Amino acid sequence: MWRGEGYTEIGEAGDPIKEFKIRGAKKLVFTGGEPLLRDDLLVLLKKARQYGLTTELITNGLLYNERAKELAGSVDRLFFSLDYPIASEHDRSRGVDCYSQVILAIKKAQELGERPIINFTLTRDSIRFLPEMFELAERLKVFLNLNPVYDYFGTQGFTPESLDHARYYGRRKNVLVNLAVLEFIRSGGNRVLYPRCRALETTITALPNGQIVRPCFFNPEGKEGREPVCSSCMRWPYMLPSFSIGVDKYFWLNLYSDWLEKYKMRRVKL
Repeated sequence: MWRGEGYTEIGEAGDPIKEFKIRGAKKLVFTGGEPLLRDDLLVLLKKARQYGLTTELITNGLLYNERAKELAGSVDRLFFSLDYPIASEHDRSRGVDCYSQVILAIKKAQELGERPIINFTLTRDSIRFLPEMFELAERLKVFLNLNPVYDYFGTQGFTPESLDHARYYGRRKNVLVNLAVLEFIRSGGNRVLYPRCRALETTITALPNGQIVRPCFFNPEGKEGREPVCSSCMRWPYMLPSFSIGVDKYFWLNLYSDWLEKYKMRRVKL
């Protein structure tokens, strides 16, 4: 039986959503690549609703304006990736002039009654711009999700001070951050001798051809959390649902963060 949150990272391809439901999935995360490249995205979203699955869509925003009306009301949580709160920095990071398109996409989503969320991937460089990103989110009247970069080589230069900085901003009413993630980074990520990863029990991953990979995309057919590629792993699509199994500090921090996020999303008016 597939347990825990039952997250599904589906990438850019078609997926056996009914099979996911049978296996116990509760949430579908449409990510990529860029999920808006899929012509049948709306079909997948509707099918997910049909089977009672909640949905998240993470997009770079470049194609959103042309598909906004089509997708309106079909996604439970809509994230727009923004690397920096400054146009020149975001465009440099993406390698294309697209900052203005993302901002327009966020505003378009609001016009259609959506509650867009800025997905701010924190790196050792971009965390310097956290105050400016917070101010941008306030001006746009949207939630800001702090998403520390994940990499199995280590913490990408996050210092204890920078983690405290992120935690401080997480207290703001429109900022979402998972405290278990920050603590896991502080502790150095997954340890292969005593792995915290529970990807096999909590996550279903489908490749572009629909093939299901276990236990995860980065460790197909390997031992859960125990391979060299698993050392210091902080890949949140797998580690976050893993925190729902096994009672330890990550379990409680994740439980509290999940409750706080739901409270903010339901109660806070921006």
